[in-house]
Amino acid sequence: MAVDKLDGVATPAIPLPPNEYSRVYHESLNNVLRLYFNRLGGNVNTILSPDNGARFLSRPNALFYSTVDQSAAAVDTGYPVTFNQTYKSDDISLVSNSRITAVYSGIYSFKLSVQLNQTNSSAEDVYIWINRNGTDQPYGAHHYVVSGSNSALVANWVFDVDITAGQYIEFKWSTTDTGVTLNAEAAASPHPGIPSAVCAVNYVSAL
Repeated sequence: MAVDKLDGVATPAIPLPPNEYSRVYHESLNNVLRLYFNRLGGNVNTILSPDNGARFLSRPNALFYSTVDQSAAAVDTGYPVTFNQTYKSDDISLVSNSRITAVYSGIYSFKLSVQLNQTNSSAEDVYIWINRNGTDQPYGAHHYVVSGSNSALVANWVFDVDITAGQYIEFKWSTTDTGVTLNAEAAASPHPGIPSAVCAVNYVSAL
């Protein structure tokens, strides 16, 4: 049977020493310490095992998505990509539906996916970029082109970025035509619902 959880290691209950030397006491003490270090060493060896020991480690991670359409009120204007659903949130949270913040400082991997839809016949440009703590990141943008009436384009983006505790990452987007939207679709046989935007976040390493 596969093991997916390690047994916790409790602080050893060290017996109080007697006033005089006692062999029984030392044997009891040695047994307590032996049990403690056997369990501790067993857990460490399991984590370091080449047999996918990393599966026992927990690290900050989250997944947010949006079930509603997102539109631009004006062309060539930055708007935040928003999320209205939280699938998972472990030491990473969503503030004001668009700002992703972490409890711990570190390097984080972001995986963003948005579904673009165009209602007009001409090709239009869409720009998506990274904003950290209110500042657009230099060379932190991607350019996409959506062409054809009712055409759809899925924009995927994976990147790592360093943030300190309390800072936030926000995605901004703009378009050259208000007919372009981040499009959500309801479930329809045979497929489930399609989010307009989804973002997965995983802790990578310490700074």
